[in-house]
Amino acid sequence: AIEDNLVADSAKEHALYDADFYNLLSSHGRVAVCENEWELRKVACFLSKQTELYLSGEADPGVRVIVVRGLDVTLPPVLGDIDPVLNSPEMAFMRRVLGKFSEGCNHKVPLYGCSAFEYIQYLHLFLEKMPEGKKFQYVCGRTDIQAAHMCGFKQ
Repeated sequence: AIEDNLVADSAKEHALYDADFYNLLSSHGRVAVCENEWELRKVACFLSKQTELYLSGEADPGVRVIVVRGLDVTLPPVLGDIDPVLNSPEMAFMRRVLGKFSEGCNHKVPLYGCSAFEYIQYLHLFLEKMPEGKKFQYVCGRTDIQAAHMCGFKQ
């Protein structure tokens, strides 16, 4: 959904006209919808705490889904020197949030995305060069439009 949010204004096939799909997802108790960085940080902290409780035997295992919509991120293209990406506030944010989320994990955490051409340089460098990225495995997921169609919504 990150791609679709970034290019929906210029690539109409990425616009999800039936926004009720996200509302349907958010009504599930194990789904969190984040509209800004503060909400994403709050959810990451909650999930980290749940992980700690699970590891100490105080909580049951489970799957949670985080839907990020409306988060405004501008990612410039990388041509040549990768230091601007490695030292960017966006990379620092990824390292801080995803590093905290995966703290203490014994297995790789799946990191789902789709057609990540707008942010692939950040994601690639995070996964390949950052110690926090070594705890994640990228999984190419379906676009939000495909997921909405699978749930029966029409455009």
